[in-house]
Amino acid sequence: MEENYIARMRAKVGHEGMIFNSAFGVLWNEAHDAILLEKRGDSKIGYGFPGGFLEYGESPMQAVVREFKEETNLDVEVVRMLGMATHINPKNSWGDAQETISMGFEVKLVEGQTAEKLKADGDETLAVSFVPVNPRPTMFVPAAQNTLERILTVNEENEQPWLREPGKKED
Repeated sequence: MEENYIARMRAKVGHEGMIFNSAFGVLWNEAHDAILLEKRGDSKIGYGFPGGFLEYGESPMQAVVREFKEETNLDVEVVRMLGMATHINPKNSWGDAQETISMGFEVKLVEGQTAEKLKADGDETLAVSFVPVNPRPTMFVPAAQNTLERILTVNEENEQPWLREPGKKED
């Protein structure tokens, strides 16, 4: 397997702080009362959105489509941007300083595709399912919980993307 962009960059700079971009997708069920979420391989608690880090030369929209296919086996297309969040972590689970700029997109299944193809990759994603949004599902980290809340409030009220900055009250 080819080494990913982050692993290649970390091999060059070690644990020094770096900025990475990620993209995630939100896929609603037909009734618009549940979101496709994943049980992650790197966390014992809560859910995450399908998504991941951009590779060099890849747009955020291409990344979310690729990550959805890799993690859920579904082909999706981007509908709209939901928002952007930035999170600074002085020491992530690998011991590295990292700032992540994450862009969220609402996605829909590609025409002719059905959710019956849904299948977790078994590595990064241990399980994937549509999870009801009431009551609110528990996300794997506080930043993802805050993002979920924005998706269910701000994005449901209007079409404008949001911006969540570090150091603000909700982080």
